[in-house]
This record gives sequence, C-alpha cells and structure tokens, in this order.
Amino acid sequence: MANRRPLVVELEDREATVGQPFQLRVRTSSHRPIDGATVTTMTGSKRAITDANGRCQLTFRSPGFWKLLAIAPETDCEAYRPATELVRAVTSSATRQRARRALVCRA
Repeated sequence: MANRRPLVVELEDREATVGQPFQLRVRTSSHRPIDGATVTTMTGSKRAITDANGRCQLTFRSPGFWKLLAIAPETDCEAYRPATELVRAVTSSATRQRARRALVCRA
C-alpha cells in the first residue's frame, strides 16, 4: 500500500497578469519537488506538466478567478493527495492602476 502524502502548490503570486506566463511549483510537504505532476484548471481549459524541479507555468487568456488542481502520479512507494489553489487573473491595465494607487498612498 502506498503512503499518501499531501501535495503543496507554491504560487509565484496570488494574482496573474492576463497574457503573461504565471510560474508555480508543486512539491511535497517536506519541500521535495514533484516531477511529472499535472496542473490543470478546474474547468480543464489549461494544463501543464511539472519539470524535475517541480516547476511549470500557465498563461491565462481571460480575467477572473481560476482554481488550480495539482495531481501527481502514484509510485510503488508513494501516492499523493491532490492540492488546489485559487489564482486571480487581472488585466495589465488593472495591474498598472494598482501599482499607481500604491505609489500615491505612500506619498
């Protein structure tokens, strides 16, 4: 029987810019990267496979909230519980407006 370990999805940020690559990493709770994990949106419209460092990227084409699901292949010794994360995709103009507001608030 395989030992079931939880997966962890590390996000570059909680917000992604529409049309720009968004980096993420899939690992175990002991920080070991997962090679070959599949990361998809819950709608199934986006899909990526992690490399040996557990990294992959997705590009969102429309703004909104995207729920990501990470699933890793089972081995003879280990099985992994899927992990989910929520990402907000925003347009580049919204990102610039937010940056301008932050500068004004600091002044």
